[in-house]
Amino acid sequence: MRLLLCAALVLVLSAGCGGTSRPAASGEVISVAGGTATPYGVGAGRVWILLPRKGEIRSLVVYLHGWDASLPFDWHQAWFEHLLHRGSAVMFPAYQDGVDDSFVVAPYDMHDGLVLGFRALHRPDLPVVAAGFSVGGTLAFVYAANAPDWGLPRPRAVYSIFPADPYQIEPALDLSGVPAIPVVLRAGDHDTVVGRDGADTLAGMLRPGAHLDYRIIRSVKGAWADHYLPTLVWNPEVRRLFWTPLDRLVRDAQRVPR
Repeated sequence: MRLLLCAALVLVLSAGCGGTSRPAASGEVISVAGGTATPYGVGAGRVWILLPRKGEIRSLVVYLHGWDASLPFDWHQAWFEHLLHRGSAVMFPAYQDGVDDSFVVAPYDMHDGLVLGFRALHRPDLPVVAAGFSVGGTLAFVYAANAPDWGLPRPRAVYSIFPADPYQIEPALDLSGVPAIPVVLRAGDHDTVVGRDGADTLAGMLRPGAHLDYRIIRSVKGAWADHYLPTLVWNPEVRRLFWTPLDRLVRDAQRVPR
């Protein structure tokens, strides 16, 4: 019952996030609080670039969404607007088009979106932090592991929230070549969708010496740590639990000399 209630709340929130009711054309600029959102490309290879309206862009957050949340106007829009206000651009690969989506092709579609996104943004100087939720929490590691081979900037940190089992998404994933960058992993003690398997597996893949912060979110009054807890962005405790670690990673990445 709790899962159904959370899912219903997410649907209500998504409907009220200010997104368009029709697919945006490639290059069409859409206003969001504190900035703009612009899509590039089509289909599962599409990518959105969100830019702050004012001030210097000091960093880039590559955000990999959860399954089926392939528009930046879902629950995470509020999070993106928070990042825009703090001087980050956001890159949001769609990696799904609702036609023939599958875990197997998600890394390839993400690759296409990232290549297009970095070309469109044309800011190779920006420090990058990769963040993701659920399936996207695992894809953040796929990006970090493959960035050099793809000719893309490697993230300076990875933030993975309630990640899915990597063997379902990228069976050949190898994190041994990822340098000792900060990695933040979170799992929920009542997550019945992905459980702890994905987070445990990813933590075990990291090479010795990794700067790993892996914590289990424990359920408390007002914050039941099921799979949908991170989506309840109007809850101050949720923002503290999930937004604060990314703010810290971004702030630290901005401080590293380019």
